[in-house]
Amino acid sequence: MHGRGEPLGPPLSKHVVVGRRHEALGLDLTQQPPDGPGEEQRPGAGLALEAVTRHDALRLFVDRARAAQPAFAVNERNVAAVVDICHRLDGIPLAIELAAARVRSIPVETIAARLKDSFRLLRTGDATVLPRQRTLRVLINWSVDLLAETERRLLRRLSIFAGGWTLEAAESVGAGDGIDAGDVLELLSALVEKSLVVMDAEGERYRLLETVRQYAQERLQEAGEAVSVRDRHLAFYLAFAEAAQPELAGPEQGRWMARLDVDHENLLAAHAAADRAAGGAELGLRLVRALRRYWIHRGLGALGYRLTVEALARAGGPGHDLARYRGLFGAGQFAHSMGRYADAQRHLDQAAAIARGMGDTTLVAKVLQPLGLAGLGAGDFDLARRHLDEALDLARGLGDKRELLAASSALAQLHRMDGRLDTALLLSRDALALARELGDRLSVAMGLLNLAMVSIDCGSGKEARAMLSEVLAIVEEIGSKPAAQSALEVCAALAALGEDWETAACLFGAAEAQAAQTGLQRDPADAAFLRPRMARAQEALGAAGFAAAATAGRALADDEAMRRARASLLRRA
Repeated sequence: MHGRGEPLGPPLSKHVVVGRRHEALGLDLTQQPPDGPGEEQRPGAGLALEAVTRHDALRLFVDRARAAQPAFAVNERNVAAVVDICHRLDGIPLAIELAAARVRSIPVETIAARLKDSFRLLRTGDATVLPRQRTLRVLINWSVDLLAETERRLLRRLSIFAGGWTLEAAESVGAGDGIDAGDVLELLSALVEKSLVVMDAEGERYRLLETVRQYAQERLQEAGEAVSVRDRHLAFYLAFAEAAQPELAGPEQGRWMARLDVDHENLLAAHAAADRAAGGAELGLRLVRALRRYWIHRGLGALGYRLTVEALARAGGPGHDLARYRGLFGAGQFAHSMGRYADAQRHLDQAAAIARGMGDTTLVAKVLQPLGLAGLGAGDFDLARRHLDEALDLARGLGDKRELLAASSALAQLHRMDGRLDTALLLSRDALALARELGDRLSVAMGLLNLAMVSIDCGSGKEARAMLSEVLAIVEEIGSKPAAQSALEVCAALAALGEDWETAACLFGAAEAQAAQTGLQRDPADAAFLRPRMARAQEALGAAGFAAAATAGRALADDEAMRRARASLLRRA
């Protein structure tokens, strides 16, 4: 048996399961205790201390109370109050944590007494609300009432975040109107200590549990701060996205995409906020432009297309100017990636008209490349060639390496489809050299894939294998969905060149599965390259054998598909 004042039980995980009946205690923490006469007979009076160690809810309270106040211990004097608190809170983990966090500044007996008073008030609440929800609500309200005014103010402002935030974000969005940016860290730390804010294991991000977030959002509306806080949130994440934009085309693109990944929910919330913000039409177009490359990398073309079209449709949006050109350009790129070539041409034709009307040769050169690819997708080779030849000439005249890279890559695909492999080879090598010079890892991967396809067309599997090995390393580094999908397809074609028919079918199936997940459609040039090789694999394996191998490939997780692709390259090294 534990002696007087001895700590009760070993530390527990924050996520321990609570609220179950423990027969040894004779106590059911899922039942709400009565208020009024008989309170002195509350559960826990005279309870054996060693029995308390066996109840999850009580152990959780002790664990979190000791985290808040290391000197805290359960003894014969306070055990009844601890049991009463857990009983009254229905064994709900969040409620128990919030109450336990107050042990730092309030004796446990006082906590029990104040909760009793709070729950008396709860009896007059809305009877249609579930008991556990009412319990949480009253406990959160009680916890928030004990905060300093600046802590309450910051808490309600933090409810604007979706999916968590950094200290920098909290300082930018939470400061102002009574809170100095320099005080945000201290206030945030206080909210973490009181279990109202959760900090991740690395100490780099914070979040609100959904129940607390919903409560704080109501308080934000009541305080009349929702509009100003929402506008600061939009401004912060727009600035963040625009800072990331140039990095997504450079050597640090993998790191920046990972940063955007963790704040994706906040970026979507910022897009929605542009509907109601002053100047939101222009701000929204800036946001979708900044995120375009990210959405393409991550295989989120359908999402990017929908949000870009929404941004273009906002009332009060720009007319025939640069912002609208950029929005139409992005919409055209997304539509092309999904195989919606007519939509792509429509958006890009409008963008080209704006660029020509502005007399901006750089903008004209930029839009002609995706316009040429959209024509290629629609099957109009002559139109595609005209657009791409003009794009290449303009890029050379401007000395713009990035546009020269884009035009060279697109023309290489066209010449490969026409069977002009020598020209396709030269253009692909030029594009790859430019991509390496610019430090754009995705463009390097795509340049290597184009060269590998030309090599396979020429029957040179050894050269293609080396290129594909580098592509797979880049895919692992930056996590680009389009590059991963294309790499699986070209590896399948290389396997077919080596008459490894089962591997060819398997990797083809894996690529098909990724396409189904992302909505990314195979370029017409790539489809023309792959189709005859998969036909030969099907002929060699038989329809049933090919289907079985492809089905096995479709069942592979993305990382397993990449491992299979790497293994196939090693087998033929």
